[in-house]
Amino acid sequence: MESNYSVKPTQPLQATVSKKFVLYPYASWYFALAIAVTVTGFSRSYFGRLGEVTIFHHIHGATAGAWMLVLIIQPILYKKGRLNLHRKLGRVASFTLVPLLILGGSKMIELMLSGASNYPPGVPYQLSFIDVYSLLLFLLCFTLAIRNSHNIHLHARYMACTVLIVLPPALVRLLFLLPWFHTFNQTLNASFIIVEIVLLLLIADDKRKGKFRKPYLIALALFIILHVSMNYAGDWLWWQSLMNKYASLNF
Repeated sequence: MESNYSVKPTQPLQATVSKKFVLYPYASWYFALAIAVTVTGFSRSYFGRLGEVTIFHHIHGATAGAWMLVLIIQPILYKKGRLNLHRKLGRVASFTLVPLLILGGSKMIELMLSGASNYPPGVPYQLSFIDVYSLLLFLLCFTLAIRNSHNIHLHARYMACTVLIVLPPALVRLLFLLPWFHTFNQTLNASFIIVEIVLLLLIADDKRKGKFRKPYLIALALFIILHVSMNYAGDWLWWQSLMNKYASLNF
């Protein structure tokens, strides 16, 4: 990613817009690539079975897609100086899409656990751990982005992290389309490695442009913890018990 540092990093958001400061000039293209990866990855498991999946899958898919679309639009509005519209769209997305993403993700976990017999032993617990952790990580990055809304350097980076967090499910399915991947564990771990490499490149870009910044460092550390622990979570008895109780709620 490229940066154009024309003002001091500590200046507020409104001041940076007035001086045509653009942190990531091609951010919209990067987020569009994330949508392309998601659509391709889910081309068989979701888009190829639209008549077979539940309404909850449709709502969850539409909400996730809408969130990525908003993140494509927001940098464009910012670059054009449409700050008021940028803020209004951000508020609408915050109060509608974010709650729907959290609730939809929670429902997907419940549906998966209820249909555990369709998965290999232990896999539903492993996937539920990944999903719960990812939802919490998404919520953390989103909260930090809003909290730092007047600091473009932190706000933009935390928002970018929200997209990286939701990418692994699509990457897993995309990697299965390649001839080098044959097992679920291969694709699952490879998807996390891809996201970690992207975060490392973003961290290197920050350093090249001046200094290390917290958002990508925090995201990478928490992502690595998830990557390592997910390979053992399926065998944790306490987690299995907790998820069984959660599935029994049947909300």
